Amino acid sequence: MAASEIPPSGTPSSPGAEAEAPRWWIFHGTGRPRPHLDLSAVLPPPPPWRRHRGDPPADSLEAPPYEDDEAGWTLGAEPELSARWSPLTAERRERLSKINAALYLRRPLLVTGPPGVGKSALADQIARELNLGRVLRWTVDSRSTLRTGLYDYDPLAQIHDLNLDNLRHGPAGDDHASDAEETARLRSSARRIGRYLRLGPLGTAFLPHRLPRVLLVDGLDKGDYDLVGDLLDLLEHGRYTVPELYRLRSAASRITVPTDDPDRTVTIVNGEVRCTEYPIVVITAGEERPFPPEFLRRCIPLRLTRPSAEELTGIVAAHFSGVPSGPAGAVIADFVRRSAEGSPLAIDQLLNAVHMATVIEPGPDDPEPEFLRELSGMLWHRLTETPG
Repeated sequence: MAASEIPPSGTPSSPGAEAEAPRWWIFHGTGRPRPHLDLSAVLPPPPPWRRHRGDPPADSLEAPPYEDDEAGWTLGAEPELSARWSPLTAERRERLSKINAALYLRRPLLVTGPPGVGKSALADQIARELNLGRVLRWTVDSRSTLRTGLYDYDPLAQIHDLNLDNLRHGPAGDDHASDAEETARLRSSARRIGRYLRLGPLGTAFLPHRLPRVLLVDGLDKGDYDLVGDLLDLLEHGRYTVPELYRLRSAASRITVPTDDPDRTVTIVNGEVRCTEYPIVVITAGEERPFPPEFLRRCIPLRLTRPSAEELTGIVAAHFSGVPSGPAGAVIADFVRRSAEGSPLAIDQLLNAVHMATVIEPGPDDPEPEFLRELSGMLWHRLTETPG
């Protein structure tokens, strides 16, 4: 593809593209927040087998707002520009239909595809457009367990503080203390466990929020094989128990603990957590590792392919507040050509090259074509190559 095929200003899709979307869609992938959307009013109830019995508690939680600064890192300074260069092709229509089906069915999205095609960015797109607040992110590695995603507990710090407390006030069970004093002290000690226990992103996602939280489980294929089965049980039942709090329920039935949301706490009753709305779960994984059938049948599979030239132009426009003038079109065209030839390149590699091409002025002895080739040779190493 020649550089001239991608004009510097880009080729935005028709303004009526959003109107062509099926009426049943709730998420349109526009990258544009919808401040007047009330998801609880437009999203139909879940199917009976994904519905919790009883009414949500009166003190249902609200998510912290989605910060536009957060969008800038992942989606670009002006994410809505990306959709202007993304025509509603058959492939994009199928992708958006699967995302909306996951919303209707309250099922996790299992997003696969080559590295760097924007799998994890999907969680931010959903949260931003549907006004669902801050994205909860759990990055999985080989040491991850279900418990590390649910909560973190530091018993050593608790023992250390307990020893200091005993030095100041004497050990528990002092013969001179009355039963009432001993009970009060035990209750106070039980409640203080909240200082040493903190809910993780997974545990926070299943709290009783008024609207579903968006949870990103990033890189599930990097986790231990047993993690998939443990996660499946949580995704199916929407509840979990914190044993450290459950054991203390007779002494303190309500214990306040911090959550993954900054400066937010929640009161857990009898050590048990049950969601009122299943979170919108985006699970990303590579294409190499197979998952068990019982896990696959409970997910909506979504495979992302490499973006087209138009979509890449939109991504560049979103991050640079418009397609930069000058060599940006040639950089995008070269990126598309190399990707078509089978080079596994990532979108952030394209953004790096566009940035370099726009802030560096080639010298008189360094013509633009040679300068761009030097840039691509320096930045566009294949993701399967050995670094160096």
